[in-house]
Amino acid sequence: MPRKVTPAQYNRMVNEHNRKVKRAVDTYNREVTDYNRKLKRAVDEHNREVRAYNARVRANRQRLNAEIARVNRQRSATRYVTVQTSTIALHTAYSHVDEQSEGWNARGQELADLAEAETANSAQLANTLLDGTAADAEQIEETSLTDELSSLSLDLHNRWEGARFAINPRNPDAARHFCTSAREVVVKLIDMNAPAVAVLQAKPDCARGPDGKAVARREKIGYLLDLNGAGYETLGDFVEQDVNDVLNLFSQFNKGTHGTAGNFDIPALRAIKHRVENSIRFLSTLVRGANQ
Repeated sequence: MPRKVTPAQYNRMVNEHNRKVKRAVDTYNREVTDYNRKLKRAVDEHNREVRAYNARVRANRQRLNAEIARVNRQRSATRYVTVQTSTIALHTAYSHVDEQSEGWNARGQELADLAEAETANSAQLANTLLDGTAADAEQIEETSLTDELSSLSLDLHNRWEGARFAINPRNPDAARHFCTSAREVVVKLIDMNAPAVAVLQAKPDCARGPDGKAVARREKIGYLLDLNGAGYETLGDFVEQDVNDVLNLFSQFNKGTHGTAGNFDIPALRAIKHRVENSIRFLSTLVRGANQ
C-alpha cells in the first residue's frame, strides 16, 4: 500500500526531485560546454597547424621552382658541371615522388615534403656555386645538428664537430678535412642504422654494391624506409639520389682545393656545410622513424 504523504511532504519531494534534475542538467550542460570548448580549441590548433603546414609547403614549392628555374638558366661552369647535373637529377627524382605521394600514407607524405625541401636546398647550393655568390655566413655558422647527432651516436657527433671546425680560413687544407669528416658522417649514419646483417635477414636476395659483395646502399635505404612504414620505390630512389648529390659535392671539391683554397674555398665550403647539414638532418629523420 502506497505511503501516505501530506501536501507539504509532497511539495518537498517534488522540489527535491526538481533540484536533482536541475543539478543533473547543469552538470550535463557544463560538461557539454567544456567539451565544446576543448573541441573548438583542438580544431583551432589543428587549423593553425594545417595553415602553417600549407604555408611551409607553398614556401618550399615556390623556393624550389625559383631555384630550379635559376639552375636551368645557368651556364655550366666547367668546374661545377657535376654539381649542376646532380641537382637536375635530384629534381627529376623528386618529380617522381611528387607525382605519386598523394596516395601515400601520412609518414610517406611527411618524408615527401622533406624531400621537396632537400631538392630546393640542392638547387640553392648549385646556384650559389655557379653564381659565385657568398652564402649568408651568419646563417650558415649556426647549427643545432650536433645535439641531434649526439643523441644518435657520439662518434657521429664528434666527426661532425671535426668537419665544422675544419672550415677555418687559417686551415690551408680546409676542404679536404671538411669533406673527409662530413662524408664519413653521411655514410656511417646509414651504415650504422641499416647494418648489412639486418638488411640481408630482411631481404636475403638484396642487390649488392659495385664489388658484388657488400649490400648496396639503395637496399639499406629501402630497409630504413620499410621500418618507417614508407617503403615506396620512388621515395627510396630519391633518398639514394640525395645521398649521391651530397657525396658528389665532396669529390667535386676535393678535385679543386689545391692552390686556390685561399680565394674562394671557405665561403664555398660554408655553403656546402649548410647543404650537408640539412641532408644529415633529413637522414636523421629517416633513422629516427626506423628506430621507433
